[in-house]
Amino acid sequence: MAKDKAVTRGKKAPQKKDRGKQATRGARALPDPNEEVGLRPLRLALTVSFLLLVAAGLGYSARWLWQQAPAVELSRVDALENVRVKAPFRAVTETEVEDILLPHLRQGFFSLDIDELRGALMAHPWIVNAAVSRRWPNGVEVMVEEAEPLAIWGGDQLLIASGELLPRPENLKGLRLPELAGDAELVERIMAQYQALAGLLTTKDMEVRRLSFDDLAGWQLELVSGIRLQLGHDELLERVGRFLSLTRGVLAPHLQKIVGVDTRYNNAVAVEWKAKDKTEN
Repeated sequence: MAKDKAVTRGKKAPQKKDRGKQATRGARALPDPNEEVGLRPLRLALTVSFLLLVAAGLGYSARWLWQQAPAVELSRVDALENVRVKAPFRAVTETEVEDILLPHLRQGFFSLDIDELRGALMAHPWIVNAAVSRRWPNGVEVMVEEAEPLAIWGGDQLLIASGELLPRPENLKGLRLPELAGDAELVERIMAQYQALAGLLTTKDMEVRRLSFDDLAGWQLELVSGIRLQLGHDELLERVGRFLSLTRGVLAPHLQKIVGVDTRYNNAVAVEWKAKDKTEN
């Protein structure tokens, strides 16, 4: 019959030396009382440290969730903790984006409706494009693209590239852009005329400062230099081109003295000069 313990042929198996007293066969050796007393403070310290770490972790999680979600959601395991927003934040403020996001972010990582959140962002008049994506395990990334203002319209509105007129945000009050004015029903026509003139007037101080239209006076153009042009109703580009030719010729030495130019004549222009300085002899 085989034995339970394997032995080496011709040699006795070495016996292990137990700490403390020799144990009786079939019985477990009792721990050394002196050793047990020495380990008690260490075990107690480790236990207390572990409990403090657990309590600190639970406390941090609860505080964060309390700040970001109602108390009923404190036990959620899919709470969104990392939200990254990429946006220029010019016309749209961080507070506005936050107000849009928070009601949707409270749904949690798995329940968040990406299309619904994107639709909420796109409802903002200044947001022209938005993208939302989950980032495992508890994050969301949001990218926002704002409309690009093209010109100021009537002082309290901005014209964007799509031809829409949007309310002028408070943080864009100081934005320097060309001014357009006229009947709001003609906004597309006025924008197209501005773009054509802006492509022609590219020389320094000859850029468009203000372009307006009304049925009686027709088109009126003010340049960055301060010169005002009366353009009439037709042939705007031809009339502006004629003026530019004169500024490179006979009018070149006198540009600083010019107040306005009436280009509505077929083969000539009428120049309005600045009043002479009273101290000039």
